Amino acid sequence: MHKKASLEISIQAIVIVVLAMTLLGLGLGFIKGMFGDISSLSRATFDKIQDQLQRDLTNSNEKLIFSQTKINIERGKSTLLGWGIRNDGNQQLDYWAEFTAVKCPKTNCPSLSDLNEQWFTFKYNPGGTNAALIYTVDPAEQQVIRVDLTVPKENTETGLYLIDLSIYDGATNQKYASTDLFVTVT
Repeated sequence: MHKKASLEISIQAIVIVVLAMTLLGLGLGFIKGMFGDISSLSRATFDKIQDQLQRDLTNSNEKLIFSQTKINIERGKSTLLGWGIRNDGNQQLDYWAEFTAVKCPKTNCPSLSDLNEQWFTFKYNPGGTNAALIYTVDPAEQQVIRVDLTVPKENTETGLYLIDLSIYDGATNQKYASTDLFVTVT
């Protein structure tokens, strides 16, 4: 009788383990499918942004265009953006970019490092000192760069932020082009 009871417990343990592994596999498959869908949506969204920026650069005299100059975003949320740059010169343009808060809802604007490392996600290269983080555009060519904007949930005032995006020539550190963004944080 003792052996039969221990055999039943062993069979039940095996069944439970098999069921647990099956459910784990199904759960992981579901999560992988969800993230796969999200990344393909993100890629499709950026492709649309890229097409629009390239059209705008072709049809205008601007050297720098941002995908949206008026942005509404909630604290703690993210949005996919981008900038397009055109090299009007006859030499390769090596450049770096920097976002600067010009005006904020209250006196506490985000610091340069907070804005460029937490709010905006791109290859930030303060002062253009890191050669590995320099962007490059060939002569008479255009380039579109993806930028993610994530407004921190904590310690961020609601209201209108005026933010300047400046592109600097990596050879001279002189401003090549700039544009203003109006970010309304809710």
